[in-house]
Amino acid sequence: MKKKIWEAAVMVLLVLSVTLNLILLCFCLGLKKQNTQLSGEISAIPQQVDASLQTALARIDALQNESQSITSYFSIDFGALEKGMADTKVRFALKEMAAGSTVHVGWYDGEKEQTQEARPAENGFFEADLTIPVTCRNGTISLIYNDGNTDTVEIPEPNLDVFSHYLIQWNAYGDLGWHRTGGSLETTFTANAEISSTGPDSNKGSRAMLYLYRNEELLEKTLLFENAYGYSNNGSCLETTFTPEDSDILSLRLVITDTLGYTYEKTLDQLLIPDKGAVPEFDPSFDRAGGMRIIPPED
Repeated sequence: MKKKIWEAAVMVLLVLSVTLNLILLCFCLGLKKQNTQLSGEISAIPQQVDASLQTALARIDALQNESQSITSYFSIDFGALEKGMADTKVRFALKEMAAGSTVHVGWYDGEKEQTQEARPAENGFFEADLTIPVTCRNGTISLIYNDGNTDTVEIPEPNLDVFSHYLIQWNAYGDLGWHRTGGSLETTFTANAEISSTGPDSNKGSRAMLYLYRNEELLEKTLLFENAYGYSNNGSCLETTFTPEDSDILSLRLVITDTLGYTYEKTLDQLLIPDKGAVPEFDPSFDRAGGMRIIPPED
């Protein structure tokens, strides 16, 4: 009897011990989870403080620039295109203007520049008309205010992009391939092109042609697309077979016209023929990364 009571007591103690251990384990796991969360929150505090500080500093800079600005309003409107030049109207309002003072509007892109005296407009605004090349991608508009003695210069537009308002950015790649059969000198040349574009909704590629020239003689041409906002193709676009001569130069050229009448031209690839029996070589003088030539319409 005593033995059974003893065994029962031992069993109860064992169960209580296991239960207590489980309770302690759960408690420890809870503490560990809380500690992990607390550590994460503490670690995030410096980042939050830094972000808040950067935001505050940016706001202070903006307020300082605003307080130092001579203008209370500034805008740029783009008009008609003529012979590669964009009519650009600058409109602004000054915070104050002393009697006898003048203000000029200047444009500069690193190479060319233009300055016009601003004229008074309605409701206290000023305006100036500039003609800026449509190919301008990173120009600067500045205001030069003279109170009769001192010039104050403000740059309200440091990154003027005229190009993207009118024209299309074409990204084009292409290459020339070749093969011979049966030991013949007659060679088959094939070409492919891959083209993509970004641009305003008001403009698109009206026609794209791919040309293969032997020296300056046209060998083959093909139509790539018409009336499209973009194009992509990595298959063979054209093919021609002939016997090359010594020092021949093969050029693969892309010509695209847009709905505004502008033409985009680029040589995509260029091969040299050292002699008619040799393997065609890539022309080392050719700049594959070169940009497109943009030609305005003649009218």
